[in-house]
Amino acid sequence: MKLIIITILLIFSINTAKSQLQGQAKLDSLLKELPKMKEDTNGVNLLYNLSEIYLKLDLEKCFVYGMKGLKLSRNINWSFGEAKFYNMIGLYFRYQSNYSEALIYYFKALKINEKNNFKNNISNNYSNIGSIYSLQSNHHKALEYYHKSLKINEELKNKYGIGSSLGNIANVYLHQSKLNKSIEYYEKALIIFEELKLNEDIAAILLNIGNLYYEKSDYYKSEEFFLKAIKIYDNLKQKYGTAICYGNLGELYLTLSKDSIIFNSDKKLELILSKETNLNKAIDNINKSIKLFRDLGSNHELFYFLNNLSQAYELKGNYKKAYDVYKEYKTLKDSVFSSENQTKIANLEAKRENELKEKEIVILKKEKENQKLQRYAMFGGIAGLGIIIGLILIQRRKSEKLLLNVLPVKIAKRLKAKEHPIADHFDNASIIFIDIVGFTSLSSDADPKRVVSVLNDIFTIFDKLADKHGLEKIKTIGDAYM
Repeated sequence: MKLIIITILLIFSINTAKSQLQGQAKLDSLLKELPKMKEDTNGVNLLYNLSEIYLKLDLEKCFVYGMKGLKLSRNINWSFGEAKFYNMIGLYFRYQSNYSEALIYYFKALKINEKNNFKNNISNNYSNIGSIYSLQSNHHKALEYYHKSLKINEELKNKYGIGSSLGNIANVYLHQSKLNKSIEYYEKALIIFEELKLNEDIAAILLNIGNLYYEKSDYYKSEEFFLKAIKIYDNLKQKYGTAICYGNLGELYLTLSKDSIIFNSDKKLELILSKETNLNKAIDNINKSIKLFRDLGSNHELFYFLNNLSQAYELKGNYKKAYDVYKEYKTLKDSVFSSENQTKIANLEAKRENELKEKEIVILKKEKENQKLQRYAMFGGIAGLGIIIGLILIQRRKSEKLLLNVLPVKIAKRLKAKEHPIADHFDNASIIFIDIVGFTSLSSDADPKRVVSVLNDIFTIFDKLADKHGLEKIKTIGDAYM
């Protein structure tokens, strides 16, 4: 069974095109300006440039300058700068493999950019959001956001943005094993980046084309593209891209070591290299990759390649090293995913709390309206008072009904009793999702009243069964019952 090689996503910052002035010279120049920095938009841009460079050199420093820039943007009330730093901090969390936190910051940036109709920045936000869904293997959502990004870039005639979107769409197709679609989009992206002479993006496309040939078992071509990408990344001193290249090249040699005789792209049987030589090359390249990822603090890719290294040592017969590396891999993997899951849970709880607050606001508004009605009743006489009291009761029933429509009965009662926070522990829990087969085709030709009536009858039966067996209905959406 083939291993999965990591692709590079064309994740980009707020800037339309990436600056080619990279490296220590630019960093030194910016650091000299730091003591003279003023608290204005120029100061924000200085902090942003520092954060952007450190994104590829030192993630912790990237975060420090990102938070300083975000604070300064807020102090001078510059929403454009604030959105830039939300996006940058999102990139920091993405490289830390904290995908839930990354999405929170990307959506914060998107909200500001949509409010101000900054179309180019909206496109960039869509791309970065798509990258998170791609990393989580949610291919449908990833393609949705990448195509949104592509559409805006085409409207703006932004060549760099078009190339990035095409490359990212190609990545998704590669992970879906739609190799012909993938190469079609890669080649379009490569033409654009070569025209713009953007070496870093050319390297990313070359790396991903190498991955594509690996998937096709054309190992000669795969190795050729990996080596081309490494050469460019080395010249750019871009640690992350170089690390991915070495790791993927190591994985290729690991695959070759499992069978020293393979077919090349021309279907000619050739002896590649001995198992021992391939294993040594695999270990050498994967170790280079791991060292760079340790320097970057990029845990997601690190634990992935640790697993490959453990396999290589096992095949070589060095079982002690294989075991030691595997232990580190397992510990890091558990750490990454438990941290990610905790963040997801925290975000879900925060979202739930916000939803509850919104419902409380609706109820409070209703109660204020009721209070107004009560004041009017004082001047309306006994008869008017009776009418108003009746209206109040109706309004209260509506409020109660609204609350019961969005929350289970037990939770609604606890919410009304001002219980906070509302949380219960269950050792075991099961959830059932019920959907009506063929509902869409049935409802498209049926009378709407008839459809609603049928749903009401069915869901009433479900409600009775739920009550009978002590179950809790969460919600219904269309023909779905949870």
